Amino acid sequence: MFENLLNFIVKASSLQPQYTKEHCLAYKQSTAACSTCREVCPHEAISFRRGKEVLIDDVDCSGCGLCVAACPSQALEAKVSYQPGAPLKCAKVKGNAQTVQCLARIEPSDLLQLAGSKEKTTLVRNDCAGCSIGSADVPVALERTFERAQALAAVSARPFALEVHVQTHYDATDNPDALSRRELLRGGWRGVQQTAADALAPFDPGGGEGARPREMSRQYRLLERAAPEPDERVPWPLPRVADGCILCPVCTKVCPTGAFRRSFEAEGTKLLLEPAACMGCDACVKACPVKVITLEPEVPWRELVGGEGLAYFKDPDSAPQDSVSR
Repeated sequence: MFENLLNFIVKASSLQPQYTKEHCLAYKQSTAACSTCREVCPHEAISFRRGKEVLIDDVDCSGCGLCVAACPSQALEAKVSYQPGAPLKCAKVKGNAQTVQCLARIEPSDLLQLAGSKEKTTLVRNDCAGCSIGSADVPVALERTFERAQALAAVSARPFALEVHVQTHYDATDNPDALSRRELLRGGWRGVQQTAADALAPFDPGGGEGARPREMSRQYRLLERAAPEPDERVPWPLPRVADGCILCPVCTKVCPTGAFRRSFEAEGTKLLLEPAACMGCDACVKACPVKVITLEPEVPWRELVGGEGLAYFKDPDSAPQDSVSR
């Protein structure tokens, strides 16, 4: 009993990202398809077991989150706890403001939730070049995360900005936009709710083939709350299949969430796509043997919420092949 409790505490306090092999493109295919996490790790903490399953060394891993930011299929996820509406600093900045190990751990939904009721999120970092936790790549990763967050905020016409300070010391009292007591209490309750949700996450059902990564689910909920018009385009990349598709099983096999599937019917063979299950990881684009798949960065909201639809149809009695879209 004590050993189980100790293992739970160690796991809960670990800075390593959570790894879901079913979402991993290297696991689904090989490291020839994707080894991004190993390439971006500044501490050589990542290797592959049997040439495909990610292994993270618990000694060498600093918890910087650069692998999380770079993973195209969200197979790596880092949990971050924070108080909405208050600045967040990295561990290399001294002071009593709330702290995260490294700002590269922050994901797009985190940036928006950190803003709380305000129109901006304030982050504080030290000089990343030569940092023992992250590297000079952290600001670049953070900029990409901000661009995604900004696109999500635009759907709800929400003003959103990111303010990044480079300092060696930052206290909560240094924040010029201090929270009122009412905001602090309201934000504190949201923080309790977030902490409770994070604590329950390991016990949530799901995971494995077809399950959504946590960040993907959060972004979907953000779009739902924005309630866009049916024809409004939202930032959710989806694959488009052009003429020349041979309806081979490659895209269905490499997809980490099972968004693609083939259907063999009397009138012909269909390639079907579940838009809400697609994370835009680009695996199908790279793996397609005839190179007829591309990613469209924005799609109509009605398509995203419309359920499984036809991505391509091959009529055996017609020539040339017909590409069908919504």
